[in-house]
Amino acid sequence: MSSASPPQGNVSAVESTQPEALDPILEVEDLAVHFFARSRLTRRSASPLKAVDGVSFSLAAGKTLGLVGESGCGKSTTALAVMRLVDPTAGRILFHGKDLGGYSRNQLRDVRRGIQMVFQDPHASLDPRMRVGASIAEPLQIHHLGDRDAVRARVIELLEMVGMDRVHADRFPHQFSGGQLQRVGIARALALDPQVLVLDEPVSALDVSIQAQIITLLQDLQAELGLAYLFISHDLSVVRHVCDRVAVMYLGRIVEQGERDGIYRRASHPYTQSLLSAVPRPDPRRRGAARRIVLTGDLPNAVSPPSGCHFRTRCWKAEQRCAEVSPELVDRLGNGNRAACHFAETLS
Repeated sequence: MSSASPPQGNVSAVESTQPEALDPILEVEDLAVHFFARSRLTRRSASPLKAVDGVSFSLAAGKTLGLVGESGCGKSTTALAVMRLVDPTAGRILFHGKDLGGYSRNQLRDVRRGIQMVFQDPHASLDPRMRVGASIAEPLQIHHLGDRDAVRARVIELLEMVGMDRVHADRFPHQFSGGQLQRVGIARALALDPQVLVLDEPVSALDVSIQAQIITLLQDLQAELGLAYLFISHDLSVVRHVCDRVAVMYLGRIVEQGERDGIYRRASHPYTQSLLSAVPRPDPRRRGAARRIVLTGDLPNAVSPPSGCHFRTRCWKAEQRCAEVSPELVDRLGNGNRAACHFAETLS
């Protein structure tokens, strides 16, 4: 049902040799989202809050990119900008190579058929006065996709796709558990046959046992439908389980990006190393094997971030150069990971 079509060309020849070289579905280039405080005297503050400051990544069909970092780093704002629920200050968002920056509201409505979002809190994302069947049917009705009978059949199909029963369509949100409501949210996101799902902390509000069920469901749907996921999370254990690539954010910027195994085995940015050192180890024999890296100081204010490297005020490697020159995100060690650190190195 999606309105967007993938680029045409000799795809079969490329797929047979280098599938990773296929053009990405979604590309984000130097994305910036700045918020300006307003006062009675001036229209804007002199220094904007730089929630997102120069973020770039790409996403291919059937793949999952994990966007991770502590609270306040800009992950969710990046997701909202990709959905065009907030307007970017700068940069480009390309869907199948087309820049969405100049799209009108009507044009964005068509694009959103191809990019849908699953929110963190399933209770808040559903109208408590609407039966869940009506919530799932709403995007179909907005886009005029079928008559009443066709819409009802599609709602039942979607419920069954996410492991629920057709009788659930006539119940209200308060009659479901959190895990069931998140299944409803996923069903609603799939209603328009999207190619990209933006998953904003989709399991963080759920019990651990329910998290595993939702993650398994998402993986099954991706394998069946070829979906691309932008998976936003602060839980590095979950990200390691579901993602193909990982991008680590700090204070509005990506500080390290690479293949999942490369990041988890050979992280080269000090911030990534500190995050990974805090991940609990299930094997009690190995819990004391890794050194715990404890960061000092508080997260800087995004209105007036540190000069040069934003992480330098909490970094044990920081030198004068870090305050003067902002490091570029490049592969400094030749291990496939791109890190924004002048003194990047893997831990021994």
